[in-house]
Amino acid sequence: MTADDFLPVNIPQDRLRNLVKEFGTSMKFDSGTTKHVYLKAVDRLIAYADSVPFSFTPGDFSQFRLWLLNQEKLRTNTVNTYLTGSRRFCEFLVESKVLSKNPAWSFHGTAQTYKVFGAKLSEIMRAVSGIDRSTIIGKRDHAFLTLILESGATISELINADIGDLKSNNKKVELWVRPKAARGRFEVITLTRQASQVLSEYVNARGPVLGDHPLFGTVRAGKVTTVRLSLRGVRAAMQKHLRLGAEKRLRLDSLRTYCAVKLMNQGRTLEEIREFMRFKSNVPFKKIITNSKAIAGIR
Repeated sequence: MTADDFLPVNIPQDRLRNLVKEFGTSMKFDSGTTKHVYLKAVDRLIAYADSVPFSFTPGDFSQFRLWLLNQEKLRTNTVNTYLTGSRRFCEFLVESKVLSKNPAWSFHGTAQTYKVFGAKLSEIMRAVSGIDRSTIIGKRDHAFLTLILESGATISELINADIGDLKSNNKKVELWVRPKAARGRFEVITLTRQASQVLSEYVNARGPVLGDHPLFGTVRAGKVTTVRLSLRGVRAAMQKHLRLGAEKRLRLDSLRTYCAVKLMNQGRTLEEIREFMRFKSNVPFKKIITNSKAIAGIR
């Protein structure tokens, strides 16, 4: 798909504002934090579109990216987030028949320099396996971290998962998850044996549950409630398990990198790792692989 494949589409500001409201309502499976970030990104896009000739072409989004970097002087991570929000908004416009194709699809921010966390895979596995599972909180946290480390699940996928998203298929356990950029559509994570056993221990300890109950909920009085863990809540809950010493601490967001390290150690190819971890975009995949190669070299 080339830039010539896109016809200019001029959308009046008042209609754009209404479409943004509809976009916010359409994000049924995102946490409140995610919605806020995406809507903030789209607001920045709309403000830019009001200040220059803008007709939703790839060239317009190329200029928007440069404006964020050079004029607004935003940090690389922020620019990448704003472009993610823009891509998702344009995908909503395609679904709403406002656009025929997504003009922002190929824009993923800019290259980043990533600091590699100097911990061995064995340290991470020891920290996760050493979680006290005598309480329901311990079982919940152990299951959450194991699904990331063993099966490559993302934080947002686990936060948004329901009990009914767990399914059995030919003696294998699958978790049907809703990716950020695919409202209402599912991807399938086939759980490893270890992840399946740990998750089963946690779910069985909860007692009777309904299919629409969150897979990972808050805990009150020794019981898992029907209140879904938020992004902020899950980071606070899991962080204590990722302290590896007085000065060593792993960010929850970095844990998925160690799943890739495990796969590398098993001799998986890059394409197999990409498929297993369900990467669609090159930018996050390159980040994971760059860090994983460095970590895998630690002896």
